[in-house]
Order: sequence, then C-alpha cells, then structure tokens
Amino acid sequence: MTLIPQYSSCGSANVTNLVRLGAGVQWGGTGGFLQGGSHSLLSSWKGLGVDQVLEYDVVTEDGQRKIVSPCQNSDLFYALSGGVGGTYDVVVSVVLRIFRSPHIIGTLLSIEASNETLYVTLIRDLVRFLPKLADGDWVRYMSMGDHKISMKYIWPNGYLNVGNATFSEFQNNNTDFVFLAKTTAFIPSFYEAYKLALTPSDPTGYNMLLGSSLIPDTVVRNRQNDLIQLFLQMKRLSVKATSLLINHVAG
Repeated sequence: MTLIPQYSSCGSANVTNLVRLGAGVQWGGTGGFLQGGSHSLLSSWKGLGVDQVLEYDVVTEDGQRKIVSPCQNSDLFYALSGGVGGTYDVVVSVVLRIFRSPHIIGTLLSIEASNETLYVTLIRDLVRFLPKLADGDWVRYMSMGDHKISMKYIWPNGYLNVGNATFSEFQNNNTDFVFLAKTTAFIPSFYEAYKLALTPSDPTGYNMLLGSSLIPDTVVRNRQNDLIQLFLQMKRLSVKATSLLINHVAG
C-alpha cells in the first residue's frame, strides 16, 4: 500500500487522501472484494468500496498494461466496478479514496416469538421499525431461523444515547416477544468493531450457507408490504434447511 497525498484525474481538482492498493494484499482488495461490488459494514456511511475507486492499473488479455479510469478506457472501468472479477483483465493495483476511521455504534438484537402467529407479527413490526434506522444511516443485518430473528445494527459516527433510546422504545412496544439479547455499545474505531464482530470467524468463516440481499432505503421506506412478504418467504426457506441456511439481509 502506498499513500497518495494528492491525486488528479479526468480534469477534476486535486483529490486528497488516497492509497494505491496492490494486488498482493492478503484479503484480495483489488480482486474479489472490489470487483464483486464490495459491500461492507461501512456501506451506509460512504457507499460501496467500489464507489471509492478512481483508477485501476491492469494487464489486459493481449498483454497490454493500461490505466483504467472514468475518462480513460472508461468501458473497462465500468465493467470492473462491481462486474465480478476474473473476466476482463488482471488488476495490478487500484487507487482508492480513504477516510478517517469513524467510531461505531453497534447493536445486537435477538428476538424470539413463542408461536407462528406471533412470529409473523414480529416480522411486520420489525419492517415498520426499519425506517427509523434509515434516518440514522444504520446498516442492518438480519438472520432468520425457526421463530427467532437475530440482528446486528451498525451506525458509523452515530450517537449512543439515540441508539439506546431507539431500541428501548422498540422493546417497550413489543412486550409479547422474548428479547434474548439487546446490547448497544460505543466502539472507538472501525478496526476495533471489526475485531469484535468478525475476527472470531477468521480465517475459515462460519459453517453455514448465506442467502444474501441488499435492500435500499427506498424499499424500506416505501414498499413495506413487499418487504414483509420477502421476509416471510425467507422464513419458510430457513425452516427447510434448519441450521445450514441463514437468510442474511443487509440494508
């Protein structure tokens, strides 16, 4: 990795705070992560990882070394920006915007309903609750199985008192459900939040299959009935595959 204090491209003014990330980085930042779209815990804050790419350095299939940007080989730039890697060329390095690490407000919520009827009610109440989190740019992850829903909420640069009040209000309004866990915490940096939430599964991951979807805020706000039906369908799939399938939804 090489820090780039200033960078100019495509006739734009100087952009500050960038890094050139080489292809040898352990987690494949120039390959699978970026070219697969690169959703992360910070997506509600600055967008997808690929949104931060200003330039690729590539070797094409005919052996040519090329600089790829929005104004230079722009068709290839578009194809590489979330079009799945390994198809167009070999990416040698990439120029990315970088940002000062935010603090993180993180909430873990696990709720169980005692029967099928209440479980459907729980799904409906959760969907109607989601627009409140959209207002605060929370990233929402949900997994469903049997009569239980587990959720992780991540709010970059958020406010602990607002998070506590928001989830306490939801709990107080839904006393028919069993809250197996409800924790909201302030974490001083994204790195610390990553270590806490994700490193327990490194390097091999969890023993499960994930069916993933990204749901934009416009759907959360304006198409709640459709979202309820989606979650109900996912719930039925979860029961069929027992512990091996968790439907994982990120908003």
